[in-house]
Amino acid sequence: MREKLQTVPDAPGVYFFKDKSGKVIYVGKAKSLKNRLSTHINCTNPNEKSYKITKNAVDFDYIVVKNEKEALTLEAELIKKYLSKFNVLLKDDKSYPYLVLTDEEFPTVKIVRKKDCLKGKKFGPFVPPKNARNLKDLIHKVFKLRKCKELLNRSKPCLQYYIEMCTAPCCNYVSKKDYRKQVEGALSFLTGNVKNHINKLYSEIEKAAENLQFEKAAILRDQLIAIKDIYEKGSIFFENYPNCDVFYIEKNNGIFSGVKLTVRNGILYGKENFQFDPLDPWDENLLLEFSNYRLEQIDESIVGTIWIKGTYEEENPPKEIFANFDYLGSEFSVKEIPEKVFQLVKKNRSIARTNLNLEKLKFEYESVFLDTFPERVEVFDNSTLQGTASVGACIVWEKGEFVKKDYRRYKIKNVKGINDYGFLEEVLTRRFKRIKKGEVKRPNLVLIDGGIGQLNVALKVRDSLGLDFRVFSIAKREEIVYTDDGEIVETKKYPYLFRFFTSLRDEAHRFAITFNRKLRNSLMVKSVLDDIKGIGTKRKKLLEKFYPDIKELAEASVEELVKIGIPRKVAKEVLEKIRDWSS
Repeated sequence: MREKLQTVPDAPGVYFFKDKSGKVIYVGKAKSLKNRLSTHINCTNPNEKSYKITKNAVDFDYIVVKNEKEALTLEAELIKKYLSKFNVLLKDDKSYPYLVLTDEEFPTVKIVRKKDCLKGKKFGPFVPPKNARNLKDLIHKVFKLRKCKELLNRSKPCLQYYIEMCTAPCCNYVSKKDYRKQVEGALSFLTGNVKNHINKLYSEIEKAAENLQFEKAAILRDQLIAIKDIYEKGSIFFENYPNCDVFYIEKNNGIFSGVKLTVRNGILYGKENFQFDPLDPWDENLLLEFSNYRLEQIDESIVGTIWIKGTYEEENPPKEIFANFDYLGSEFSVKEIPEKVFQLVKKNRSIARTNLNLEKLKFEYESVFLDTFPERVEVFDNSTLQGTASVGACIVWEKGEFVKKDYRRYKIKNVKGINDYGFLEEVLTRRFKRIKKGEVKRPNLVLIDGGIGQLNVALKVRDSLGLDFRVFSIAKREEIVYTDDGEIVETKKYPYLFRFFTSLRDEAHRFAITFNRKLRNSLMVKSVLDDIKGIGTKRKKLLEKFYPDIKELAEASVEELVKIGIPRKVAKEVLEKIRDWSS
């Protein structure tokens, strides 16, 4: 499990531990899956719950979601599904509240603890319970449904009417038809169909602003923010395919890996990972095992959706892979899924591990390069965006494994603009000096992402410091390795060398570009919004509230920003600068 932990993303989600029979024994949620799982697996205190869980577990899995709020809801769903023995809470629905839209002449929304204690449409359970209270208050505030326990005939309305929290059906101040419209709005919101109501709020905000009713516009804007905040507390909704199985297959480091995600009623609640190595014998019926959705296909609305994408050399996936889907028949369809769903699928897949046969790799390496196979390899790559947030990265491979504790990131300090050779020289000089002083372990081989030019830079730095380890470079498209003794090797002719060198290069590239993006986003928020006249603390918080991801903000329109309270001129400048940065 410690080895598997290295592949877990630093993202919010739900995790579950399994015993030797494959049964789920514990379900948990986390803001950071990597950190939380690490706490469990590395626990050494026999008195702690984490120790008891991992002692009984032989494996774990996880599902990545958008945020901690979704993880909370999904955790409750999975505990009820698996009835895991180490989860004391959440097994009993009665402990957590439901919202009920009552079945009455003038319906209202109420909180109940028992699912079947009141007639009406029920939603929940809500975890933690305060989510139910928040949502109930919001519905009264936005849709103005009555708050009284029983509807009585009154001559004068209560305080709720005067503070604009109710339309007073008790005094016949609202017709049954108009009140039903309020109820329909609340129902659409509770079922997740909030888009229409949000559009109505936008229109009301514009109308209030045109009539100089700025206080009313501000109240409506706050309602809009509250709706967005509450709406995000639900699970992930797959609008186009609420009942489907999503398959994703990709090729990494020469290995095919994939994931099957199970979506029911618009909620992602299950996944299965699989992989196979083309260099080794594999079962042609591998995917049949993961297509058992037909056994549970009671509802005709369930659709099997296959989505295939990968880093293939060919335009389409290899025929022997695609052929595995032929037996599925016409019920299965190959369809594109939305980009946001695709990104979520990618986060949930397990990266194929390069468990190469080291003996075969060693034999192929020594036969081609006529040299001893290296025990320790350091790999370097640079990343920049038009000369901004330029960084370098070093990853380490030793005796068949990536040694992540030895990975290092470098901010480029002395080289300005776009200068790949200059970046590389600065990073290698800093690293090689530490090797020279004995501060870090000496590698047997240094691999540079690049061609002859990058190799010459590395040799210059190595020789100037009097070091004697070997230096290779690998060109991306041709996958050609250039060596320090002038040899040129086409790795595609040697399957184990190809797998070895490309996996090292790809890991270095991933590490470098991740650091570059993190640094770039930090600089972007700090420099772009801070430098725009008209964007103060309140408006910055407003933008961050509606657009927590900088990419979402870049895709927004001027009209959308105007509707949430950003002046048109300022909105244009914000989008112009954000798009320049993110392009």
